[in-house]
Amino acid sequence: MADCPTGADRATGIRATLSDGSVEEYRDLSPGLVELIARYEDGYTARNILGQGVYVVELSDLEDGQIVPTSRITSAYPMSAEKMPIPKPDTDWQVKVAMRDSDGFFQEEQTHRWGALTKVTYTDCTYDMIPGELTYQGDGYSYFEEIHYLPALGLGLLVSYATDDGAPPDVFEYTEFAVMGGE
Repeated sequence: MADCPTGADRATGIRATLSDGSVEEYRDLSPGLVELIARYEDGYTARNILGQGVYVVELSDLEDGQIVPTSRITSAYPMSAEKMPIPKPDTDWQVKVAMRDSDGFFQEEQTHRWGALTKVTYTDCTYDMIPGELTYQGDGYSYFEEIHYLPALGLGLLVSYATDDGAPPDVFEYTEFAVMGGE
């Protein structure tokens, strides 16, 4: 695993490639916070700030490298990012979150359920993985995510996303990880 990224590599960046050619880049922002820049094949680019590499503290669209102000959604958890629970096998965390978007403030209830520790391999890199089922509920909406949390990287990877409208979930398949090396 000499060439396989570790959590320490978040300092300079970890690049994840998905099966459709999309790329996600993860970098440490500050203790407890990781920035994710996602560049999708259709040209869409997004920026997420993740507490403990998992919990969405802020998300926004990017155009020409700049945040689109009307797209920004922030989440105020009842603790700092450093104090958010790091996913552990066979645990649950329920939390009420104060949210803000361009239309104002609202509340959201989140449930994070983490399953049994298993293994996952990307190219030649094998990692411990904790599968997660995350539910987000607010006034008039619900959506669901499946996350693969990789303790060695300190990152939660979004592997599926679904809404409560009955449409099939969006599925994301990760194929490779690499250290960015201060690019």
